[in-house]
Amino acid sequence: MADMVKKTDVVREAVAAGDMKKALSIAKDFRLGITKEQRSTMARAYECMVHPNFYTSIGIDLTTAIQDGITVVTDLYQ
Repeated sequence: MADMVKKTDVVREAVAAGDMKKALSIAKDFRLGITKEQRSTMARAYECMVHPNFYTSIGIDLTTAIQDGITVVTDLYQ
């Protein structure tokens, strides 16, 4: 059986490469080792990247939401 690449390793590689969208897209679904708040923050950041017009329309500050998510994923997986 080939070596399995863990999703956390993929996230770490994405963070190291500066690909925050990819890192957030995977990490936002993690359950183990992170709080509900951290998961929510990462999910919101990813969603703001993917659907910026919607989040702007409901009054979310995209820059802040995305930066908060990047901070969480970087702190956890750098």
